[in-house]
Amino acid sequence: MNRMLKCSVALLLFASWLCGSSNVIAAEPAERPVQTRRPFAKLQPVPFFEVQLNDGFWGARLKASRETTIPHCIDQCEKTGRIKNFELAAKKLANNEDGNYIGLWFNDSDVYKIVEGMSCLAALKKDSELEKQTEELVKLLAAAQDEDGYIDTYFTIDRRDERFKHIYEPSRHELYCMGHLIEAAAVRYQATGHKDLLDVAIKLADHIDKEFGPDARPEVPEHEQLELALVGLYRATGEKKYLELAKWFIDQRGVHVRRVSFGSENQDHLPVRKQKEIVGHAVRAMYLCMSIADVYVETGDKELLEACRNLWESTTYRKMYVTGGIGATGHFEAFRGDYDLPNLAYSETCAQIGLVRFAHRMLQIDPHAEYADVLERTLYNGTLSGISLAGDRFFYRNQLISDGKYCRSAWMDCSCCPSNVARFVPQVGRLFYSTDPAKKSLYVHLYGNGSCETMLGDGKVKFAQKTNYPWEGHVELTVTPDESREFEVCLRVPQWLRQTETPGKLYHMTDAPSAEEQMTLKINGKPLSPGKLENGYCRISRTWMKGDMIEIDFPMPIQRVYSNQKVQENRGHVALQRGPIVYCVEALDIEGQLDSVVLSPETKLFARHRPDFLGGVTVITDKAEDLESEISKKSSLLAIPYYARDNRGSTGMKVWLPEKKVSD
Repeated sequence: MNRMLKCSVALLLFASWLCGSSNVIAAEPAERPVQTRRPFAKLQPVPFFEVQLNDGFWGARLKASRETTIPHCIDQCEKTGRIKNFELAAKKLANNEDGNYIGLWFNDSDVYKIVEGMSCLAALKKDSELEKQTEELVKLLAAAQDEDGYIDTYFTIDRRDERFKHIYEPSRHELYCMGHLIEAAAVRYQATGHKDLLDVAIKLADHIDKEFGPDARPEVPEHEQLELALVGLYRATGEKKYLELAKWFIDQRGVHVRRVSFGSENQDHLPVRKQKEIVGHAVRAMYLCMSIADVYVETGDKELLEACRNLWESTTYRKMYVTGGIGATGHFEAFRGDYDLPNLAYSETCAQIGLVRFAHRMLQIDPHAEYADVLERTLYNGTLSGISLAGDRFFYRNQLISDGKYCRSAWMDCSCCPSNVARFVPQVGRLFYSTDPAKKSLYVHLYGNGSCETMLGDGKVKFAQKTNYPWEGHVELTVTPDESREFEVCLRVPQWLRQTETPGKLYHMTDAPSAEEQMTLKINGKPLSPGKLENGYCRISRTWMKGDMIEIDFPMPIQRVYSNQKVQENRGHVALQRGPIVYCVEALDIEGQLDSVVLSPETKLFARHRPDFLGGVTVITDKAEDLESEISKKSSLLAIPYYARDNRGSTGMKVWLPEKKVSD
């Protein structure tokens, strides 16, 4: 690593004391376990550790994650006492030493998420220093676990007699924090083969299983997360009781027998199988949706699948921002009514990450490009917006309009978003590919420089992409099977090419290419008709030879985007999009006041790629000539990618621009 991860001196000494030696040597990764089959999913995702994104757009972000984001988050966890809390809890359990908990009651969850991110980076690239630091942190977490499996430093340090007495108001998020530990453990084990944290998670999950369930406590987690973590633990261990407990938590939600209700703000107003509208806290809602989807693909419960589809449509057809953001209001970080999408949005980064992960699950259940389209929109815009280009500044909220007063932060008291980004980015490779084992098909959902090598049918196949996506639509995909054989490659044609309207007609676009222009395709240099798309995918079935090359060209016109007229704030306004990227205008680039910018239908727009600007981006301008003044001086119009805003200092910003002056 260019920048070593270093825990505090106290942590290193304490971890060394725990293992009886001051010379901690990172163990060689064990053999990775076989990935559990999702029997009721049509597709199987290619694991992120089988996908390499070494350069290009995503390679740069993985590099920033390894060199900046993870070290930065570790440093902040040290400074804010998050790691110290585990030291205090371990000393309390070992020697009954007194101490005082530091910070908010759910701070443990940030450490778990960062350990997950560290484990994922270690799985992608051998890094002895990173592995050593991760193992030392895991040993510290294990030392903070009580004999019965319970672990939550907020209660262990000075509130042991209050364990599980704050499931309801005032909730202290015990089960939420425990869910993040269990999820991190399952991911770490499946990615690296290391069982150190998995052993902690199993002991913890067994304790939860004794405390909660049909014959025990009737409560459900206030903040969903544990449910999906238990499914992940089931997949890692094969122990069915964890799946059954996850299903019980889901089915108990909205059933108020022997317990009070959390209400609609926590998706506890109706039984899950009867919920048709997405409501309440946006992050919690997405974790619930992910959990429902996870239980469906393991059980085949069709009522749960119907609930997933209803909640998906409610979210993406009527309550999603053009950036893929969700959660309209800061009041309980919640959704509002249909089409109620104020541009002074809340749109929490964690909610966008949740929507990407929900979309990915739906895509495996039903291989329709609709899910991949939302995934891509949210990934490139709402999610990436949450982290700076350098990787060490974050947004909690992702507004579509700003006066410049709300800016990126190095950390927050509630830092769920920075730690969530820290674990999400290293796993982004899992979003690119899936396989259909039954049909011997490989699906390409996303485009980006890199490669994957995975089993397909009876052998391995390597796929390598060479592209400058998302700035250019040319993609070269080299197919290398271990031996010549027949299978199918399914290539997604993005929604911004194949349809002028998003599903549900929430947004529509102009300047879309005609059907004839939508995509050109070549195999080994010879033109091939894409044929009729199936659910948004171009399917190519043939006998593939080593080194066969697919060439795709997606045109990338600048598109004007309009909201459904029911979105009142956006009437008479237009947004700009090119490829998957949504644009915004920052005041520091504009002559005069930001409010003076008007984008009339007659204004001609031009795309200019700037490799030395904002990490290398394509900007949109109204100037035909290629002038340096577009960057060095203020302009009448210069639009930059929405995710790249607030990287040159805090300033006013808009996504939606009026098409005519208010006075007209």
